[in-house]
Amino acid sequence: MEFTQISADPCRQVARLPDLDVIIRRIFPLRRFLNILRSQEIGLVAPHTWEDPREDPTALCMLEGSRLSPPKGQQSLAAYLAPVWAQCWSLNPGSDTLLRAYSRVSIDPKSQRNNARDGEGVIVTTTVRNLFSAAEIWHADGADSHFVIGRVEYLDDREIGQRIVNACNTDGYGPTFFRTVQGRAESLLWKRTYFEHEQEVRLMLIARDWPKDQSVPPVRNVRVDPNIVFRSISFDPRLISFEKREREEEIREAGFTGEIRPDHSYQKIINLLEMRRNWPDP
Repeated sequence: MEFTQISADPCRQVARLPDLDVIIRRIFPLRRFLNILRSQEIGLVAPHTWEDPREDPTALCMLEGSRLSPPKGQQSLAAYLAPVWAQCWSLNPGSDTLLRAYSRVSIDPKSQRNNARDGEGVIVTTTVRNLFSAAEIWHADGADSHFVIGRVEYLDDREIGQRIVNACNTDGYGPTFFRTVQGRAESLLWKRTYFEHEQEVRLMLIARDWPKDQSVPPVRNVRVDPNIVFRSISFDPRLISFEKREREEEIREAGFTGEIRPDHSYQKIINLLEMRRNWPDP
């Protein structure tokens, strides 16, 4: 396999996603989604700011060369790593676990309104192809980064560690494997099985050349046309109908013209059972 150096011309790549038209989902906080519609920008976030402290496992590794001849002192593997900003999507078609993790709803018993509006989520769908097409526009804006969209592989801690060791001891590249686009992307596509339920797909922006004396900003914004990139949206199904109508009006006013789908996950359903034999009275 031919590896692309991070310092090379900007590229776009897809990893472990053979079907570019597969639907992926993400839950955006309502306030942030409205900001995306108004600003036509989305933010990609540096993994070191995420809640899971092991999102970038290679950044937590030290090279140890005391047994070499001549011996070498310890070296942080982080010194080989280019800055990355990412955004997480999911192949999961929807689950109560993900909904409750990323959308907060607490219905007031009197007003029937959501008391946790700031934590309320909007479920957004798109496809890998749509995100990949958006990355082409980002290259036109400024070619300081590569873009990779990849499916996360879930592994136990020992396997993740072994993969990093194997990469660092490979002839030809060694630790500089992580200075290739493929290597840096892979380093962020190995995740603990603890999070396997997320079925995560990551959109990553990998910096081509970042001065070591400059701090890495926690967020990078890129231009996006929400009405092209986003396929559909839906609201938290726990909201009552009048509040869903209010959200729809807000989002339409903010400029979204795409499909708004109803989500019946929390709707009570009465089933009418056709009987083909007589039954006793209760």
